[in-house]
Amino acid sequence: MSRFDTNNEQMIFPVTIIRGGTSRGLFFLADEIPEMGHGQEQFLAAVMGKPDPLEVDGLGGGQFWNSKVAIVGRSRRGDADIDYTFVQVEPLTDTLDYNSNCGNVSAGVPLFALDRGLMTLPDGQHEVRIWNTNTQKLLYAELTIKNNQALVAGDYVISGIPGSGSKIFMDFRDTVGAATGKMFPTGRVKDRVVMEDGTEVFVTICDVSNIVVYVHASAVGCSGQETLNELNARHALFDRCAEIRGKAAMLAGLVDRWQDAREWFLPPVCMVTGPETYTASDGTVIGREQCALIGKLVVARGMHPTFMGTGSCCFAAAAAVPGTIANDLLRDRDVGPTFVFGHPGGVMPMEVDVVLNDQCNRISFKRLGFGRTARKIAECSVYVRPAVMENLKVSVVLPESKIGLPGQAACS
Repeated sequence: MSRFDTNNEQMIFPVTIIRGGTSRGLFFLADEIPEMGHGQEQFLAAVMGKPDPLEVDGLGGGQFWNSKVAIVGRSRRGDADIDYTFVQVEPLTDTLDYNSNCGNVSAGVPLFALDRGLMTLPDGQHEVRIWNTNTQKLLYAELTIKNNQALVAGDYVISGIPGSGSKIFMDFRDTVGAATGKMFPTGRVKDRVVMEDGTEVFVTICDVSNIVVYVHASAVGCSGQETLNELNARHALFDRCAEIRGKAAMLAGLVDRWQDAREWFLPPVCMVTGPETYTASDGTVIGREQCALIGKLVVARGMHPTFMGTGSCCFAAAAAVPGTIANDLLRDRDVGPTFVFGHPGGVMPMEVDVVLNDQCNRISFKRLGFGRTARKIAECSVYVRPAVMENLKVSVVLPESKIGLPGQAACS
């Protein structure tokens, strides 16, 4: 639990910093920090370094992929080993979003649970069952254990992270409808969005692991060959994608007015193109034969440097269903057992075993996930000033504010 420094000015809390996949997060034991609604939100904001968007006076990374928190404890459920809450602390605003999960950070959860004595496992391969409180869904982490610790060294390589590590397979087969309760919240695999300028954009709104809206890159004025720097300089692109995000959120039943979701993190817009030869951010040339599709994520007012882990599951799921924006662009419309897509950081191999159904919201998965690596970076203490916590004003997005709202379902 927390304690005060010798001058009684700052509270001290234990924290572990873990790199999971292509993200870095702060990991806390649930019973060692304030509870939600009783100071937790202000505590996390202060730890990150709010209200400064650069988060210099805290442990935040100043970028959304390094401004993440995992709160972990023993599970209260019989079908899970660990309970895990994810919090996205938005760097550019004072918002804490409890309404989504991060697949990359999820890969660090079993490492932390083992290190902090929440479970004991013998040597060998194991599946750890993780209950994600944000989405109310079970996740499964397959990893190798030695001396009750997750192996770090290995030969598994992921795009966006130098070197290699021990493979952790994250299976999201049971996360259909994570944000809305349905794989296709509108009841359709493709929807028409009428923009304010009178143009029309066809989209697929898919909700598996995280809700994502898919569009052809050409629908937002892109060829798909642009570099991240070129895309990040296009303010008109982010305005158009913000409108698509808002209108997709309204179609999904998340908001009554699309303008209310313009600056949300979710649903991110994924610009999809068919396979083409392109150059990744590190200079690696990706041949068109190396991937089935290319996806680039627009998150808030910037481009994701690689690809969200949960978004990857959603992309693979959407690509596996006939009639979606992604599936229309596939050379071979059948996906599985391996679906490899390209993104700005390289390529992402996915494992997909889909059970199709004529009714789009009765589709299920026997296996849906990806390999990650994870590594503990630091185990230390963070100092927080109570006076700062008391004066911080934060905006909180909770799952209850969005889950279960009516959509435009045309199928069950």
